[in-house]
Amino acid sequence: MTSDIWLITGGGRSGKSAYAEGLAEGGVLYIATAIETDGEMAERIAIHRAARPQDWITWERHSGFEDIEHTFSPNDFDTILLDCVGNLLMGILFEEIPDADEFASEDFDRVEHMSMSEADKLCAYARKHGKRLVFVTNEVGMGIIPGTRYSRYYRDALGRINKHIAKAADKAVLMVSGIPMTLK
Repeated sequence: MTSDIWLITGGGRSGKSAYAEGLAEGGVLYIATAIETDGEMAERIAIHRAARPQDWITWERHSGFEDIEHTFSPNDFDTILLDCVGNLLMGILFEEIPDADEFASEDFDRVEHMSMSEADKLCAYARKHGKRLVFVTNEVGMGIIPGTRYSRYYRDALGRINKHIAKAADKAVLMVSGIPMTLK
């Protein structure tokens, strides 16, 4: 299989994950990036775990993707599906800037670059081993301007990370109301 990298973006509940899962070929390494921050998030994670096909390999993490080379054999899967980039960024933010009220813009820049680096590691792995790589992300910059400085930095960082991944991607799809719109 020749590698191909996909970016699936869109708003909340637009059908991104279902579309991305439909792109999976052969064995799947599913990278679940969400972290439990409260009871509601724990419930969402449990629902996703239960709905995931049993034969998929699940790797729950939002960083440290360089470990993919040592954790798995390239023969273990054909597709890598990361859901989602927004939670990847949020996980790194929670680790690096735990106090949402106290941070410098340089801190956020560092987290943004760390997130891009994690995506780059997966892209390099997919290209090296001929894997399909599917990134699911949120398009959060199309709504109102967030009310807090932290939220504005998050929105801006995720927008730039999405652009970074889109540039590396072979194909990009915007999901709108369950309808895939090919961007690239």
